[in-house]
Amino acid sequence: MNGKSKHLILTIGAAIAAASMAILSTSCNALYEDLPECDPSTATLRFVYDYNMERANAFHKQVDCLTLYIFDEEGNYVATRTERSAEQLGDEDYRMVIELPEGNYHAVAYGGIECDKGSFRHPASTDVTRGLSDLRVELHPDCLTDDTRRALHNHYHGSVDFAISANENTGATVEMMRNTNSVQVALQHVHGSPIDVNDFDFSISDDNTLFDADNKLIPAGEIAYLPYEQLNFTTGTAEGRADDQAITEVSAAVARFHTSRLYKQKPTSPTLLVTRHSDGSTVLRLPIINYMLMFKENHDATSPMSDQEYLDRENSWRFVFFLNDSDNSWISTKIVVNDWHVVINNSEF
Repeated sequence: MNGKSKHLILTIGAAIAAASMAILSTSCNALYEDLPECDPSTATLRFVYDYNMERANAFHKQVDCLTLYIFDEEGNYVATRTERSAEQLGDEDYRMVIELPEGNYHAVAYGGIECDKGSFRHPASTDVTRGLSDLRVELHPDCLTDDTRRALHNHYHGSVDFAISANENTGATVEMMRNTNSVQVALQHVHGSPIDVNDFDFSISDDNTLFDADNKLIPAGEIAYLPYEQLNFTTGTAEGRADDQAITEVSAAVARFHTSRLYKQKPTSPTLLVTRHSDGSTVLRLPIINYMLMFKENHDATSPMSDQEYLDRENSWRFVFFLNDSDNSWISTKIVVNDWHVVINNSEF
């Protein structure tokens, strides 16, 4: 080999070596302590609860514990992440950072299930490690039988698909929905005479205690919610009577309930029942969803929503029923729902 060939080979070899060193000096490699470490493969999840009538994020104000189940794209269980600090979740800047191998994932989030006062749980038969299709959540049976647990701890559900890319951080938002409702029922005499809550028994029947991973209800049998609180309430001056004599005080018998998710499209419709305590005779029985939906458009005429969206966004319901002073029978032509006055022409509505 002549001198020129040797010189050319040496020059090419030196160039390749220099290029290799340049690549190594700017790339990450865990084998060499003097080289920069690779960025972790992570996803940063933000949690939002703005699926309410105000359309405002209330996650940091309402969710006090959080559980996240992670599955791969075939639905196989991968991991669980929890945050039990209400202080951490109360920070508007809270994010959950998850480090996983590269791939596509599906996560299901529950707010409230891991709290000490949680009202929902996984059924005994549920084994989340068997995969996404096995994930179930139910209302704890004690919440239906124990007077101290009838006031339900708020429960939330959300899910998201996200991807993990090699040596990158990706972001995703988990949209949460509240599954618990507050229902307040007030009875008043139409002419304002005193009324006693102890003269009545109240219940709401439904089949809405068991959920699948997509937050859809699974039939589990009809149950009865009883009030977590009953009280006699007196307030100030009300509208005048028909004989123009002023009513200086309004007396109301009030029952307060918490229920699980109210769902329209299912065989069992939630039904409010009020009976006389003395003999069990019916004062009123009505499918409350029918009345809840009467004013859907009034709430948001500029952005129409489906019936179910309205039921899911509005979590606080107030009903006022007017009874005859003489026999406590319901005057079925008048009702107030969330401050909307209803005049009913068909008492079988």
